[in-house]
Amino acid sequence: MTGGADGLSWLSDQRILLSVVISAVLVVFVRRVDLLLLRSGRVSTDTVDDLRKFRGVATGTTVVITLVWIAGQPVPSWLADPFESVGGPDFVDGVVAFLPPFVVGERGPLLVTLLGFWWTWRLRVTGDDIIERLVARQYDETLAPIAENIWDVTVIGVFLFLVLDQWAIGVAALLAPAGIIGIVLGFAARKTVANFFGSLALYADETYKRGDFIELENGSKGTVRDISVRSTVLQTLDGDLVTVPNAELSGGKVVNKSSPRPDRRIQSTVGVSYDADPDRVQSLLREAATPVSRRREPVVHLRSFGDSALLFEVFVWIREPADRREAEHELNMALYRALDDADIEIPYPQRDVTVDRGPPD
Repeated sequence: MTGGADGLSWLSDQRILLSVVISAVLVVFVRRVDLLLLRSGRVSTDTVDDLRKFRGVATGTTVVITLVWIAGQPVPSWLADPFESVGGPDFVDGVVAFLPPFVVGERGPLLVTLLGFWWTWRLRVTGDDIIERLVARQYDETLAPIAENIWDVTVIGVFLFLVLDQWAIGVAALLAPAGIIGIVLGFAARKTVANFFGSLALYADETYKRGDFIELENGSKGTVRDISVRSTVLQTLDGDLVTVPNAELSGGKVVNKSSPRPDRRIQSTVGVSYDADPDRVQSLLREAATPVSRRREPVVHLRSFGDSALLFEVFVWIREPADRREAEHELNMALYRALDDADIEIPYPQRDVTVDRGPPD
């Protein structure tokens, strides 16, 4: 019997020693795997940086699992006497008595919950960084926020199901109240849900992207600075930031002034006196508009006969929508100077009023 007990004790000692060695090897591997991957030359630097973010959580998990396993094993024979001589058993008993019974009795589920929360947090943060980089590079940056939200919900959902299973909480028992809560939240967050699906529709239709200049149905216009799952941020020509819900954008008319095309047209209407030579006016206006039209030759034609003036329409083309105001000012000033230098009158509406005082007495 003594030989059998000694054999079991020796086997237990070897298991503990083996677990410590394996744990140490795993910790060293976790801390140095980045260098091995870099030397191989088959993995990008971005991937290695992402893996480095998991070193802390992987090391902590390995150490905790090893300590928990060792704590469940008998004290090794070579450590029993020294451990007892320094009051080790009494110290352990005191620590266990100090801890709440809940922690001692449920240490397994508690450790899984804490480690699971640590892993969930790291997976969520690092996963969002990876998604933002890869999706923006390979597809479209407007899809990144949507993909990040789907990833976050998936990781958190897996974590919650794992924790419920560890604490022996039946998921079926939570479905009924969860359904009621879901209905209440659905009514409360219907605008948020509408904005989310609005963002999906905007992405599917490729309505716009960051940097585009758009004009909304309500007259708002500006450059798209940010696109999130809930809203789109526009920077107006005045420099103000306007936040517009995606549901409003998806259901309304959006004019993308930055759509792929070689030029953008602006126009100005000017009236001249009926005494002016139309051919000469057309030549002067075209010459004055040429420096403003940066994409094509300007176009000038007689539009109509006004009450007090010949109305000419001048078209020029610019590069960017944000240049419209400056180009309009530059064009109007050039047209005015050209007509003024040529002594061509720009008439204004006049009315002759005759007062009939009736026959004299």
